[in-house]
Order: sequence, then C-alpha cells, then structure tokens
Amino acid sequence: MKLKHFFVLLVIVFVISCRNNKSANKIVNEWQGKEILIPDSGFTYNVLGNDTTPRMDLWDKPYKILTYVDSIGCSACQMGLYNWRVLIDSCEQFQLDVSFLFVIHSLDYEKLGSDVKFSEFSYPLIYDYQNSFDKINHFPQPPYRTFLLDKNNKVQLIGSPVNNPKMWKLYKEVITQPQ
Repeated sequence: MKLKHFFVLLVIVFVISCRNNKSANKIVNEWQGKEILIPDSGFTYNVLGNDTTPRMDLWDKPYKILTYVDSIGCSACQMGLYNWRVLIDSCEQFQLDVSFLFVIHSLDYEKLGSDVKFSEFSYPLIYDYQNSFDKINHFPQPPYRTFLLDKNNKVQLIGSPVNNPKMWKLYKEVITQPQ
C-alpha cells in the first residue's frame, strides 16, 4: 500500500513540475526580444541610502542586467545584495561592459536604505516611488524579474544569474559576443 501512495505522490510532483516548466517557457517566450520601456521621470537614484544624481550612463551600456523589485521582495536580504556585489565585482575585474540596474518600488524606502547601508552595497539603486516602471512594462511575477538587456533595452535573457552558475554562464556568453 505504501508503494502505491509513493507512486501517486511521484505522479503529482511530476505534473506540478511540468506545469511550472510550461509556465516558465511561456514567460521566456513572451519576454524574449521584448523592449523594456523606460519612464521619462519618477526615478530617484540612491547610493547607500542617500539620494544621488541620476546615473544615465547606466542605461547607455551595450548590455544591462536589470532587476525589478517590488515591495514583495524588497529587503536587502531578499534582494541578495551581497551576492550581486560579488557578481558586479567579477564583471569589473573581467572588464565586462555591462551595467546593473536595480529598479525598486517599495512600501518602506527608509528601511530599505538602512538595510542597504548595513550591507554596504554601494552600487546605485533606482527608486521608483510611483511604480511607473511596472505600470508601463507589466513585469511577470517573481522570480522572472531579472533580465539581460541589449543596447536597445531588448530582452536577451530572463532569470537571475545570482546563485545560478548556468544562468551566469549564459549571461557571460551573450555579453562577451562581438557586436
């Protein structure tokens, strides 16, 4: 009898897994090559919890790794800022011409700023107080909110390269291709 229950459980896990893969494939197919639109205004650039001058140079790189974060995943810990810092340092070490864009819509920017200071994450964060970025792009649900964009802000890859060596390998392959 236990073997029968195990078999039923195995079939259920398989069906759920297939549904998740179909959903992921649908999102990837929908977003592949899609242009990410940039709002004309509404952004505040922030470094270590302090507002700073806009960094438009971040948007002008041949490749950009964009992560959109809303209030659901908006603590510095949930964002994995330490791991992002390691990845950014790696790109700088290998002189990869890529920028990192962290666009954040939060319910508590003050706490986020404190968390960022505590984690010593000194790369600019882009605060989107009006949530205009998501309103014009209609991003998919997490975890599908990290994109590799080309110079025209078209999606090349979807998925976070942080803590995912296979995804990071794909990102590096695209970034290092001659244009």
